[in-house]
Amino acid sequence: MNPTVWATLRQLGRVPTPKGISSREIVRRAIEFEDPPRIPYYFLYHPSAGDMIIVGPTEAAGGFSGADRGLSIGETYVDRWGVKYETTGHYWDHAIEHPLADLDRLQHYRPPDVISSFKRIRPLLPLAGWGQKYVVGHNPIQMYETMRALMGFEALMMAPYDQPEGLLALLELLTRRTLDLIRLYGNTRRIHALTTPEDWGLQTSLQMKIDLFREYYKPFYRRIIDACHQYGMHFIWHNCGYIVDMFPDMIELGVDVVQLDQPRLMGHELLIEQLGGKICMWNTVDIQWSGQEGVSVEDIRREVADMVRAYDVKGHRGGFIAKHYPQPWDIELSPERQRAIYEAFLINGCGPSR
Repeated sequence: MNPTVWATLRQLGRVPTPKGISSREIVRRAIEFEDPPRIPYYFLYHPSAGDMIIVGPTEAAGGFSGADRGLSIGETYVDRWGVKYETTGHYWDHAIEHPLADLDRLQHYRPPDVISSFKRIRPLLPLAGWGQKYVVGHNPIQMYETMRALMGFEALMMAPYDQPEGLLALLELLTRRTLDLIRLYGNTRRIHALTTPEDWGLQTSLQMKIDLFREYYKPFYRRIIDACHQYGMHFIWHNCGYIVDMFPDMIELGVDVVQLDQPRLMGHELLIEQLGGKICMWNTVDIQWSGQEGVSVEDIRREVADMVRAYDVKGHRGGFIAKHYPQPWDIELSPERQRAIYEAFLINGCGPSR
């Protein structure tokens, strides 16, 4: 059996829920601030994973990494989008050649079909229904991430000034592909959300001025988010870095969930001040902090307790989902710390009773 499919099958088992309520309903209530009976969770550490399951084309925006292809560190390959990468040995490789640095080439560019492989996963959807899971559809198009790979960071940052028409054309192309995916997911009537990993933050600011985001990118995100809502799906945005300046726009656009791997970067108090009661937060224990040498297992337990307390889940009648980082080896997170995170979340709101 394909190992990816086997990993998915392992996640289909039910987890403890109060009598008469499903995992799917617990997640929905958390997202919509309707007083879930406990904090929902997604833990790959545990064999049954939790209340959610992520399905969809298994490839990331650039296809499989070099390590997945059996390449050694330093070896190169070209992915299905035409981007040349250098293998790093980690989940993310380093793009070194960009086919659309000059957007004049866009008229001759043919993007790959990255959604047809969904047909291999579709038979699992009834099983997810049996497990009463909240089903999240992965977005392999990942508009902003793919643009950065296709163009290169410098060319993308300059595009509003020296290639504005081409930038809008590329945004239109990738938005239409994303809308096709949303239509595919929505028509199954078994997928409850779209999740897209698109990082807009650096460590101290956004990657560009917020005015440029609003002028060029925001209208396209609006079409994508509106389409999700038209099919009754939530929109989940993984968005790392310091993105505080985007919060008002994310609220206005109707983002339902923001998935944060670095919540300590902005601070729990600031996050709840800006987003509490407005956007549900789906947090890991901060990945840049939790793997540090000086962090103890007891520190991790305190961090989880402090996070749940700061977010005041009961006071906001929801708005929080717990997550275990899915690539712990990339952040040098030891098995002992992985287990500590899992157990601490169960004790602090994810367990059978609160």
